[in-house]
Amino acid sequence: MAEDSVPAPTAKDRIAARVHTLVAQIDRDPRDKKAMIELAHLLVTQNDLDQASTLLTKALGLFPDDDLLQYNLAVVATAQGQYSIAQKLLAQVTDPVLAADKAYTTGQIYYKQQQYPRALAFALTAVDHNGADAQYQLLYGDILSALENWALAVPALQQAASLAPKGFKPHFDLGVALLGQGQVDEARAVLAQAEKIDPARFQHQLTLFSDIGRLMQRQKGAADHGSDPQ
Repeated sequence: MAEDSVPAPTAKDRIAARVHTLVAQIDRDPRDKKAMIELAHLLVTQNDLDQASTLLTKALGLFPDDDLLQYNLAVVATAQGQYSIAQKLLAQVTDPVLAADKAYTTGQIYYKQQQYPRALAFALTAVDHNGADAQYQLLYGDILSALENWALAVPALQQAASLAPKGFKPHFDLGVALLGQGQVDEARAVLAQAEKIDPARFQHQLTLFSDIGRLMQRQKGAADHGSDPQ
């Protein structure tokens, strides 16, 4: 008789198990800064920003003026849309090891506030520090796209997609930039790749980008030998 196979743990299961382990670890050692930062990161991936903020604030009470904790709390504040708080925290981060991350997060803040020229300066600083970071290149490319500088946006987003071959956003945003540059065939190919990476997210994005929706409908129509349902 064949044994019942045990289903492999999902990514959600693995995160939940790691959260449980980290909570127990912090209970044993309330001053385990590394565990607190990792737990905060996991809480952010679960969109539990309030708990992440509370945890990091508590950690800062134990380690006042700690640059790494202040930086991570600034990241959470940025995700919460609390930009003035995030900027105050970042202003206190002086560790040169965090210079690129600090520039990246500052660029994010200005980008989300549609202050694109300011955002561009900080994103470029981050890329100059480390051009092999997919997130830095993605932000840099997205800002250039917002400025409709397609000639520079496309290579930046191509680099981001190359560095994160399974990342939905780099591929989708590259497709948008290629459309902006008028490279329709290339855009179709990249957007089809984005759809394969995350079909549900792709369909959601189509509701926000009507031009892309029409493009993909034309692509589907061509595949169906010219039928183009409206």
